[in-house]
Amino acid sequence: MRILFTFILISIALVVKSQEHHQPQRTAADIARKQTEMLVRELHITDSAMRDTLFRMHLKYANRRINNCTRAEALQIMLQMQEELKNILTAEQFESFINHRIDQRPRSPQNPCNWIAPSLQGNPAPLPNGATHAPPPPQ
Repeated sequence: MRILFTFILISIALVVKSQEHHQPQRTAADIARKQTEMLVRELHITDSAMRDTLFRMHLKYANRRINNCTRAEALQIMLQMQEELKNILTAEQFESFINHRIDQRPRSPQNPCNWIAPSLQGNPAPLPNGATHAPPPPQ
């Protein structure tokens, strides 16, 4: 009887502990809303039509990312989103967006969502020792 009581107490404690660490999942709309708010605030966007366009774009990509995509898929999604942003924002706003991202987040192979497409960075630096391609990022 004592063993059964102990087992029940441990089970209850584990259930309570797991619920404490369970964070509610953010919806794609929550993610899109936050990303849009940050972009509007950082770039001082006042045009409501542009804000709506940005929200719809963020929502589209958040829906794609929310389905536990792989690292490579996440990188592809981010690059596609940057290309779309390039077409939505003015050249000055896009440049400010790229510069802000470079200033705020170091490039990290562990987080492909903060990589910036080389085609969007301007002219890339030459590779060392006459290499024709960059080595793959560490796994």
